[in-house]
Amino acid sequence: MKIGAGGLQAMAAHDAARGLDQNSVKTAAEKAVLISEDPAVRRLVNELNKAVERMRRSAETFNQPMDFEVKKGEKPRIKARDRRTGATREFTLEEAMEWLEETGRKRSRLNRYV
Repeated sequence: MKIGAGGLQAMAAHDAARGLDQNSVKTAAEKAVLISEDPAVRRLVNELNKAVERMRRSAETFNQPMDFEVKKGEKPRIKARDRRTGATREFTLEEAMEWLEETGRKRSRLNRYV
């Protein structure tokens, strides 16, 4: 019996791909790091990652050439780098939220005139 396009072959490939979850495949070193980390630190890093995504979108809205990344360590922070000047700045979660509120106010002022 021939397996045609879109038939059993596609279904088998889809089932095989669904079985491989990239997030579940971890090396022994990654597992050890996850186990050793404090849950509060993991939660903070997760919140920082969400803030980084919001900061990236905000920077794109205003055409600011900025890169953002989470800097892990004892006190995780957000590292921001201006691609034009090369200047860097570090934000705590609270400072990042203030920065986002400030850019949100700028956005609302722009929307009034558009």
